[in-house]
Amino acid sequence: MRYLVNWGGGNGVFAVPDAVADSLKLAGGKAVKVLLYILKNKISDIDLSEVGKAVGVTEEDVEDALSYWQHVGIIYADGTAPADIRQRNNVKSESMSDVKDMTAAKNEHEKAAKMISPEEIAERVKNSDDIKFLFRSAEASFGRLLNYTEQRTLLWLRDYCGMAPDILLMIIDFSVQINKANISYIEKIAMSWHNKGITTHKQASDEMIALQKYFSLEGQIVAKLGLDRTLTPTEKKFIQEWADKGFSIDLIVYSYEKTIDNIGKVKFSYMNKILFSWQEKGISTVAAAKTDTPESSGSPVSKKSSKTAYPDSDKHSYDLDRLVEHAMNNTPKI
Repeated sequence: MRYLVNWGGGNGVFAVPDAVADSLKLAGGKAVKVLLYILKNKISDIDLSEVGKAVGVTEEDVEDALSYWQHVGIIYADGTAPADIRQRNNVKSESMSDVKDMTAAKNEHEKAAKMISPEEIAERVKNSDDIKFLFRSAEASFGRLLNYTEQRTLLWLRDYCGMAPDILLMIIDFSVQINKANISYIEKIAMSWHNKGITTHKQASDEMIALQKYFSLEGQIVAKLGLDRTLTPTEKKFIQEWADKGFSIDLIVYSYEKTIDNIGKVKFSYMNKILFSWQEKGISTVAAAKTDTPESSGSPVSKKSSKTAYPDSDKHSYDLDRLVEHAMNNTPKI
């Protein structure tokens, strides 16, 4: 069947660089939508959120699209010279080594290593069964095709950081399980493992067990304590400690109850002191913790002097105003 373009279907037409056609083969549908929106509206100050909402994609998708079109030479950052599209498309692996040699800064070195072209990625997939397996398995875990940013990041983690495909897939599967299936999070875990020297499947499995233990405990704590907010980095560090020490969720919840009784609010540092004071006394169950008296426990409850009724801290569990009112309205009998 023959199709014709309805050139009168709008208020006019807008220009598309001829070189775009040469890059369509490796461009995803979202990247094309973002580019067409930019060209149609002639925008240069790009708001990721605004563009994403306009074309129905995420901010990450917009950023990935901009990265792709910039790499193939269709767009370029203000203040920089536009690249020759033919030169950019013919960049070979050797040029990457040249870029690395131009700077001694570690971050620039890593950035250069990531700048692999879409054509190079396609060539690597074609010639490497390992990379083909990595990409196909990752796509199966995500339930969709990998975008350009994901492809180049996974290749960078494999080549530059030496992460084996099976270890990368282990991280990907875990990120999917905890609903954090984004490449930034995957890279964060992979870099953490790389810095710890984790290179074998056994080491990765042990680290994964620790991660699963932490996230299981975090989820239970958020649910049990009824927290409707994101945990702070400091709170997450406390949970990591509790997971490492093997504190049960029941004991943690009880430490929370004691914290509320004593200071009237959620404070992880206070809970942490209670938990570790119980650990020092060999207390590992709620039943044992309930038999522990304030006088004998190491819990951080403010100790009051027997000679005064005034608190030594502004964090108390009683109503100070009511005590003052009672003292003013009641004359002691002698």
